[in-house]
Amino acid sequence: QSSVPSLTSEPDSIMLVPAGDRYTMTDFAIAYFREAQSMQGLNGISAEKKSAATLVQHTKVPIQESLLQYADSELNELATKNFRTLMQFMGDQSKLKNQNEAECIYEILQLCKEKESLHDEVYCQVIKQVTHNPNQESVLRGWLLLNLLTGYFLPSNILMPYATKFLQLASSDPSSTHHDIAKTCQSNLRKNFMYGGRRHLPFPVEIEALLKGHGARRLAILMPGGMEYLTRVKTFTVAKELLQEICEQMGAGEQEEIQEFVLFAIRNKTVRPIRSEEYLHDYLLEDKLVTVTLRRLIWRTPLHFENRIYTDVHYGQMLWDYLNGRILLSRSKEMEMQVGILAMLQHWAKTEQQNSDPSREELKEYTPKTLQSSISPQALQSYVGMLLRSRQPFQPVDAKIQFIEHVMKLPFFGYNIYFVERVSDNTIPVPCFCGVNKEEIIVVDGTTQAISCVIPLKELQKMRTLRPVSDGGLPGIELNYGSAASPKTMWLELSQAKEMYHTIVVILDQTELHH
Repeated sequence: QSSVPSLTSEPDSIMLVPAGDRYTMTDFAIAYFREAQSMQGLNGISAEKKSAATLVQHTKVPIQESLLQYADSELNELATKNFRTLMQFMGDQSKLKNQNEAECIYEILQLCKEKESLHDEVYCQVIKQVTHNPNQESVLRGWLLLNLLTGYFLPSNILMPYATKFLQLASSDPSSTHHDIAKTCQSNLRKNFMYGGRRHLPFPVEIEALLKGHGARRLAILMPGGMEYLTRVKTFTVAKELLQEICEQMGAGEQEEIQEFVLFAIRNKTVRPIRSEEYLHDYLLEDKLVTVTLRRLIWRTPLHFENRIYTDVHYGQMLWDYLNGRILLSRSKEMEMQVGILAMLQHWAKTEQQNSDPSREELKEYTPKTLQSSISPQALQSYVGMLLRSRQPFQPVDAKIQFIEHVMKLPFFGYNIYFVERVSDNTIPVPCFCGVNKEEIIVVDGTTQAISCVIPLKELQKMRTLRPVSDGGLPGIELNYGSAASPKTMWLELSQAKEMYHTIVVILDQTELHH
């Protein structure tokens, strides 16, 4: 008997679908199936191939040994047990008492998660059971499982060309009932290869929805300015695909600009940016308490205002940031004049307010919360009144564009701002602010707005989040930066430590792509 190569090596760096009639599952069975090894030497090659073909075809009888050869008897046992679970799920064998279909799927996926060396075995078992299977309902179930397998677990680089060939053949036969799902499996495998598989196994609700034929979940993305974008998220949709879809609707179809937008998952008060290659379903929990929002995180590409939704989204984000302290504003005479101009533009941005003066209540709404106590309402009212009398009102869309352009000139525009309560450098007065943009991390004095410390992102060597030191204490983030010759460390304590950490990761990802 020839020795069987190991099937647990890493995937190659590229994924190609083999051409011609090589790499069929029968070829794989001849080379690697346990039973094919004992068939070798049958009357000639074609007889051998014919007999081997039956090894990758549906069977009504449970297998007594694993399809692939394993030296470890435990793996052999787990493989045969898995085949019985597979047959129960596909309806080829009766289920155990109280066992439902979702549990069967979960059991198979859980096995793959725990035993990487069984990935190829499970792939071969499912491919065998959907090949030449006379029962259409059973075939459909097998493909449904293959759909999940391809998105979660990769076959080894030995099985990969055979599995891709199998999917290619299945998807190129338009007469078959499963050519669409085979195409989805191909796409899943490609994503899994490029980004890794989904991290969390599906919740029972998601499996049950798939079993009922619902392959996508409705999701409302909360856009800046209060708009909602309604979409459907498939089992293996990655953030990148959803961002592309939303940005195209906004008239921002260029890749460079799309990469500057990020989706955030918010649950209770935990905010987490989703990296572009992460799967949406890894964040969408069963309880529907997760809100997904869109924000522009990086401001490298010039803005363009030919699309109304694009303008509204940017205006909505900048307005919220400006009014809620996400843009640092100094307390100065010059700033008071800026507040007046921005109040006037906000007033004009409301369709119904074109020809009226804002009331004192409205002016308060137009003033950033951090400055409300230091700006005199009377002085602001008379200054805005004077501005309104000396100018022709803008149309709402033009007022929004003017507002955006004004805000972009503010000194700390473009930084993601975090409120920091403690810092390891005792020369920095606390509380203070920390800002992160596409180039650097800055620490800013909470009162004077002077910059106390600058860490260029290219000097950041390592960072980690820190657990609170005591009960009720704040989490932190530790930054290691500088050169090998002169390493430096700084830690900050802030309630948004995790959000800040993941935001820096996303910015670093994007910067890498940009270069």
